Amino acid sequence: MWERTFLRDLAVVLAASFPVLFVCRRLKLPQIVGFLVTGVAIGPHALGWVREADRVDSVAKFGVALILLFVGLEFPIRRLKALGRTSLVGGTLQMALTAAGGYALARLWGSAPNQAVFFGLLVSVSSTAVVLPILKQRDELAAPYGRRFLAVALFQDLAVIPILLFLPALVSGSGPGAAAVAGRVVLAIAGVAALVAVARRSAPRLLDAVARMGSRETFTGAVVVLVLAMVAAGEKVGVSAAMGAFAAGIVLGESDHVHQVAATLAPLHDLLSSLFFVSVGMLLDPAFLARHPVEVGAGVVALVAIKTAAAFVALRAAGTVPRTAVRAALALANVGEFSFVLATTGVSLALLTGETQQIVVAATVGTLVLAPFLVAAGPALAVRLPEAVEDPGERAEAPRARHIVVVGAGLNGTNVARVLHETGIPHVLVDIDPERVAAARQEGLDALRADATGLEGLHAAGVARALGVVVTIPDPDACRRVVRLSRMQAPTVRILVRTRYVKEVETLRRLGADEVIPEEFETSIELVARVLRLLHVPGNVVATQIRLLRDEAYRLLRDPQSKAAGGRRLAALVAAGTSELFLVLPDTAADGRLLSELDLAAAHVAVPAVLRDGVPLAPPPEDLRLAAGDTLVLVGAHEDLARVLPRLEAPAGRPAAG
Repeated sequence: MWERTFLRDLAVVLAASFPVLFVCRRLKLPQIVGFLVTGVAIGPHALGWVREADRVDSVAKFGVALILLFVGLEFPIRRLKALGRTSLVGGTLQMALTAAGGYALARLWGSAPNQAVFFGLLVSVSSTAVVLPILKQRDELAAPYGRRFLAVALFQDLAVIPILLFLPALVSGSGPGAAAVAGRVVLAIAGVAALVAVARRSAPRLLDAVARMGSRETFTGAVVVLVLAMVAAGEKVGVSAAMGAFAAGIVLGESDHVHQVAATLAPLHDLLSSLFFVSVGMLLDPAFLARHPVEVGAGVVALVAIKTAAAFVALRAAGTVPRTAVRAALALANVGEFSFVLATTGVSLALLTGETQQIVVAATVGTLVLAPFLVAAGPALAVRLPEAVEDPGERAEAPRARHIVVVGAGLNGTNVARVLHETGIPHVLVDIDPERVAAARQEGLDALRADATGLEGLHAAGVARALGVVVTIPDPDACRRVVRLSRMQAPTVRILVRTRYVKEVETLRRLGADEVIPEEFETSIELVARVLRLLHVPGNVVATQIRLLRDEAYRLLRDPQSKAAGGRRLAALVAAGTSELFLVLPDTAADGRLLSELDLAAAHVAVPAVLRDGVPLAPPPEDLRLAAGDTLVLVGAHEDLARVLPRLEAPAGRPAAG
């Protein structure tokens, strides 16, 4: 009976989601808003199509676990170490300041001291499950503010464990004391660390063995079993299922099969995470919202203000520059999914009762609905803040001139700066991350800590006197702003931009970029070039084809008619055959042999000329004995040349295949 009811509820949730998502897509609203609205509409407090939210909620909790599993896949241990200072300092201070603000707000509402403490802890946690998909959709997870958000959010998720252990102590002094709580927290952390250490040694071997079996179904089963085993083991040592899944993601993220694991679990992740957002919406009573719109609206505004201010102060204390700090703070200005876990415990302990519970739920859902809009508002608010530039006294030197400005000290920017440094070309590498700047300086690179999205930062880098600007930052909004301001400061400077997607090319060129290199297109260009070389297409033909593909801002890539015409021209060239130059190397099959002994004519390959000491022998005599340093001009069909060249390149005395 339960199974039939559950499946009916699941079908209702999915069926109701489609029309709401369609409307959200038409209105260009985030999908998360659609799922929350669906939950409100079909929940027990509205239409009542799903009367027991607990049935869906039990599955939705697994969706939260999968969300954190995917976070772990993207942030294995080596990447988590880079979040250290921001996570520890920023996370601790953010939660403390938010809890203090929440306590004061609850006391103003007339709550008892212990209930106010609980409320402060409840609202100190932000949503990883809601904001991460937003950042991924905006392609800003790797942006500086995205990394800061994730550092603090992961700290908050980990902090839920000691908070849950502490809550019983708020009820009339019952529950474990501080020493007992600390002991259980240490035990839980040690258990997770031991679990990760063991899994890091065993999981890759298990996946390797399963992958060698060549069965996709077996691999999928092994991944699911491994994740569930780590979740169960995590619960045994006192952490939530979600944190157990996060630990599993960390382990799997370091294996060679990380992409296959992600592809295997992606459909399940999308389905169950959507159920989580629907289940959150089911908790809200629209009638209560209609009766108390002012209280709920004031609560949402107050929570957003408290959380934004607390996160901004905390991130600044952790060394984050103002513009990045405010964008990360806006991403943290919501109440997260683990707050509902805390709320469930709070209800059982009578720390959250009656109308207070509905106010908390309504305000929490309100902050989640606002989350996409707050993230989108970040760039506009960030530009109003002062820019971050090093104290000029730190690096007093002559003004830079006739140099290259490289914006972004990530992998691409640092590689460009290294080449410029090794070739003696004046340059400056600009980044707002102090750790990246320090690392660049240790390599001997000229690095400047400044915010290149502002005029002051670009002025400090000497853009107005530069020969060129190379923009490599991953944040699309910041990238566009750097290009626009650089063009304003230096109308004649050459601006080269790296971006991830072709769709950004037109916008960046319109803002003033001279050349835009999208990663996804350049990958296809390199593949085209290598395939043509594999077919022994002459170098000038390869260069021409590549130039055609790049013309007119990649018009040929996006225009099927133009691309088809270019393809027909290339097909004619391939069908017509080609020529190839072959240099005779010492101790190879051709070295010291007569030209006639190579029997190239039988392979349908002609040798119209041989170059020896720069002098052409055309046509070469059949009894010409070849020597190392001779260059043979070979003419034939592509497949014939492909068979002949390995014979000529084979070591002397060893027969080549074919």
